[in-house]
Amino acid sequence: MESFLNIKNKIMESKKILITSHVNPDGDAIGAGLALLAGIEKFNNKCKVRFVLQDKTPDRVKFLELERRAEMYDSNKKYDIDLAICVDSAALSRIGDVENAIKNIFTINIDHHISNPKYGDINYVENVSSTSEIIYKFLNFLNVEIDINIGESLYTGLVNDTGNFKHDNVTEETFKMAGHLVKIGVNNSKIVREFLNTKSMAAIKFLGQAMYEMKFDEKKRLAYFYLSNKDFMKNGGRKEDTEEIVENLVSYEKAEVSLFLREDAIGVIKGSMRSKHDTDVNVIAGIFGGGGHRKASGFTSNLSAEEIVKIILEKL
Repeated sequence: MESFLNIKNKIMESKKILITSHVNPDGDAIGAGLALLAGIEKFNNKCKVRFVLQDKTPDRVKFLELERRAEMYDSNKKYDIDLAICVDSAALSRIGDVENAIKNIFTINIDHHISNPKYGDINYVENVSSTSEIIYKFLNFLNVEIDINIGESLYTGLVNDTGNFKHDNVTEETFKMAGHLVKIGVNNSKIVREFLNTKSMAAIKFLGQAMYEMKFDEKKRLAYFYLSNKDFMKNGGRKEDTEEIVENLVSYEKAEVSLFLREDAIGVIKGSMRSKHDTDVNVIAGIFGGGGHRKASGFTSNLSAEEIVKIILEKL
């Protein structure tokens, strides 16, 4: 726990801390960031802490009491800080425009992605279920009381990155953490209902389109779907409305790997991959400069959808 001690000491000597996470933040990014913010405020009440993101938080985390503490980055503001903490961001570039606010600022990097290059001045990178699991351990290390608001944030992160405990990144320690959070009052049914089982009309339409139009390569056992920007805009969608597509593609009984490609702008495609068994999609995402985990990774590319699919099929 030497890194935890180093992080603790740095927080103790800091007065103005900015916590951030990756663009298009998911439940783990938000849960870990909010829990860390509230935990630091309990640990060092003389310190001013902010949670700043490039993009707005998705609607499905609005039920979290701490969500109101999340701020969107404003390029017209000057952020007066003496410490930056990046959570759940596999690369510094993943925090987007917020990187401008933390240039030349001492940076702590806390993450669970195996592809993380350890870009911080202090790095705590551990291959566990989620960054929320790391933050849970860190708050316990600080002897910070985990109240219901911190608990709900952490549990949301856990549910997000374990797929509601169905992925093989779940360990005995993950269940111990979940059990403790339930013991202090976190309602599993509430988190699953509000976070996982509440969908917008656009999300339902995108998922239906993906299931209807998906393609499958029998030889390489790849299920894939491409969503053009035209179709994305037609349904008035937000990026968060497409998050479940890649998971549903890999659920096809014959599929071993899934690929979801979303055109975010002309010449810019965001790719997400999942693996059912032994295929290491982190390696494949690395071809395009991306990464993540063995069974769940992503990337951004300037290639066409056809070129991306061709390269991936050749690699599989």
